[in-house]
Amino acid sequence: MLTCRLLLSALALILLIVKTPAVAFRACTPAVPAPSGHWPDPRNTALFGTQKWQFDWQVAQEGLEISNVRYAAQLGQPKKLVLLRASLPFLPVHYPDSPPGCPGTAHGYSDQLTSGNLDTAHPFCCYHVPTTVCNLPDRAQACNPPSGTVGSCPANAISCTGVCVGTQVDTTPPLEDGKGEVVSGSSSADIVLSATFKLGGYQFVQRWRFQDNGSIRPSLRAGGVHNCQWHNHQIYWRFHFQLNDVGNPSAVIQQCNPGGCPDTGGQGWSANLPCMCGNRPGAATSWWRISDNAVAGRAVVIETNASEEDPSVFCENTTSECGQGGCVNGRDFCMLGAMEPHETFITSGCNDHLQDQIAQPACASLPNGTDLAFWYFAHINHHDPCTFLPMCDPAIGTVAFGPSIRLVGTW
Repeated sequence: MLTCRLLLSALALILLIVKTPAVAFRACTPAVPAPSGHWPDPRNTALFGTQKWQFDWQVAQEGLEISNVRYAAQLGQPKKLVLLRASLPFLPVHYPDSPPGCPGTAHGYSDQLTSGNLDTAHPFCCYHVPTTVCNLPDRAQACNPPSGTVGSCPANAISCTGVCVGTQVDTTPPLEDGKGEVVSGSSSADIVLSATFKLGGYQFVQRWRFQDNGSIRPSLRAGGVHNCQWHNHQIYWRFHFQLNDVGNPSAVIQQCNPGGCPDTGGQGWSANLPCMCGNRPGAATSWWRISDNAVAGRAVVIETNASEEDPSVFCENTTSECGQGGCVNGRDFCMLGAMEPHETFITSGCNDHLQDQIAQPACASLPNGTDLAFWYFAHINHHDPCTFLPMCDPAIGTVAFGPSIRLVGTW
């Protein structure tokens, strides 16, 4: 009988150990000086989270950007180049002519997320979900009172003014809906980078999520404190994919409408797209596939986020500002010859920075030949004040904008 009890006690202890979640990695790099870092993170001595990725990150002039991104599907194998650099160079906002509840003429701002815009006045909690002033647990309603600070962070969390790097898993799809995120030290746990920016009356939370299976999920949540209840944002994501790190790039970009094409092969995919700017036909949830003629067997697939809104709305009621048809900012994507740190920008009264005209030359005539940067435009139509109440968005459950990126083939 004693032996049975001892065996049962030992078994219970083993089950407790198995069920007890592993300690996760969490670290904050302060906002000053301008934060930067690397994964694998040297502070992560226990090697929590997936170790299949390697990249650098920084906050400078183009949001929370990543560079020199490499991945290997199998540990112990050489990591292959995926991205030279990915960033968020522009975040224009536009107020149309005389929108409901907000009289006035059309105007806009050419917002950029720089290190000086990190929201040091309102630190967030470096945890499985960034806890901002929006989601204080003791509020009867998310926006009551309309402003405030986070106060004390949850147990084992860190109050952060810069960039939080942590390991976690998302237990309930879809990714980046702010729900079901649990800190985890599993060897396959996601790597999540988070930062909060403040520009005027707007607050933005930007994140990068790297998954063990070779997926990357960039996202931005946007909220404002302006009284005006009608405006639109456009998020300029720039992805300088480069799969060939031993020779000259020879990128091939194909489009699949409305998504769902096989990862490999030609079924449903377009021919190689030229340097161009364009739209998803009928607001389809399009996919794009980027490969390289000199690199066989692997590619990158970019998927439109289901939360994307109509790009044409960004230009609504702009006749007094831009003239009839003068707003050309209603695009979903551009393919341009890559020129670091970024392509030619054009300042425009309509908050447009990549006018279609600069995409007209053939790719072969541009610098670096067929070294291409893929621009993905996400659209936020803040027509409903409930989606951007004062200091309450981003918060748990709010919409995250940005594409999904998958590595396909042999990595």
